[in-house]
Amino acid sequence: MDNKLYRAQENLRMMGACPTWYDHVDKIEAAMAEEQRIYEIRTKAGWELDEGGWYAPHPKKPGDLISYWDWMDFGLDCPENEESEH
Repeated sequence: MDNKLYRAQENLRMMGACPTWYDHVDKIEAAMAEEQRIYEIRTKAGWELDEGGWYAPHPKKPGDLISYWDWMDFGLDCPENEESEH
């Protein structure tokens, strides 16, 4: 099935479940694109994602990973924020 047909079928299905689907679809697609952008930047920077959330390279122990929250406790910025500053 090609992507356009799939999207059309999915839009029709969503219209049945949520009559205001088209009022929100642009915001949903923008959020999905942002999620994909963050995923690509973080994985390129050595981060990993699993069912427990994001894990970042430990800033003081090369080869170790720490949770996203531990990364934030170190006061470090996420790679997607650094990328947007350039």
